[in-house]
Amino acid sequence: METQLQRIETLIENIKNLPKSESAESTIFSIGSKGYYENPTTDILAFFIDDNAEHGLGALVLEALVETLPENIRKLDCSLSSTPEREVVTKAGKRIDLLLEGQQWVMVVENKIFHEQNNPFQEYEDFVFTQHPERFTEKDPIFIVLSPSGSVPSKYPTWIGISYPSLVASIKQKLSDYFISQPLNKWVVLLREFILHLENMMSTDRTSEESINFILNNLTQIKEAQDLKIKTIKSYQKNLLQALQTELEIELNSTIVHWNGFPAIRFAYVNWPTDSDVVLFFDGRDRKSFCFNYYASDINTDAQRAIADAHFKELDCGNPWNEVRDTCRCYKAHFEGLSSGELCLQTIQAKMAHKLRLMNTFEWQIRPTLNQ
Repeated sequence: METQLQRIETLIENIKNLPKSESAESTIFSIGSKGYYENPTTDILAFFIDDNAEHGLGALVLEALVETLPENIRKLDCSLSSTPEREVVTKAGKRIDLLLEGQQWVMVVENKIFHEQNNPFQEYEDFVFTQHPERFTEKDPIFIVLSPSGSVPSKYPTWIGISYPSLVASIKQKLSDYFISQPLNKWVVLLREFILHLENMMSTDRTSEESINFILNNLTQIKEAQDLKIKTIKSYQKNLLQALQTELEIELNSTIVHWNGFPAIRFAYVNWPTDSDVVLFFDGRDRKSFCFNYYASDINTDAQRAIADAHFKELDCGNPWNEVRDTCRCYKAHFEGLSSGELCLQTIQAKMAHKLRLMNTFEWQIRPTLNQ
């Protein structure tokens, strides 16, 4: 009869054979914590549409936008008579995302990245036709909804839908022509980042149907594997804690945390005067290995760091770094010559005991001399 471990081993092998999902390339607009949504996206779009702005790209983006319009209006003069206007307020207090004006035309652009199209379109039309006749009477009106799909509510036939993918494709074509004749500059790089970010936002999830079906059909076994991992790590922590306390003849504190989704077990003598500790990190990321991180707290000056480095730097230790507003000196030690699969529990225990003794010596013999 198949055992639990055998079932999990089979599950893992099947997971390894699933197609790898593609990760979207990060951009300067996607690395923030809240992403980039309608208002800032429209601000950037307005900047690049402005043919007199400091980016020096002229009407490149405006021309790209116009080329996505119906053929009968693509020949309009792609130059602005005034700076693009954002959040233009109508008489009813509604706000037009973007208002563009040329000598012969006026363009109202509504930018809808994620939300449903429930804007007061009639109010925006009235803004042009009746609220400011002295300004717009002699100009051809163009009403645009910029959205992922390029669709427009059927009851507003005056409006033209432009999809973000079609706008991005048009800008990319213009940029490719620009690269041939002009040197690279920061604004071109920023525009490239912007359109890449738009592509990422508009793209569908890259998870394959095969992967989705596999996960849905194996939820029980996956939970079983997760539960076994949690139970095993907790059991190992308990056993390692007992073994270390016996070997070191001292009481230890120990907790389990998770870094990048992988377990890390923290150890510290209960009588240490600071928050210093030694951490066994089971780093399962690609091209990473199990390691020890050890943290000497309350190290605040370069002189103190030099003393700590002289004590902690061993052959298995890489370059130290600082954390906690530069008040904690940090070290990482790998298992020299051994891969994660070749490690034995005795090797881990011996190395942990050594690092704990090293930290204990620092806490009680070296730390008192740091301020002398």
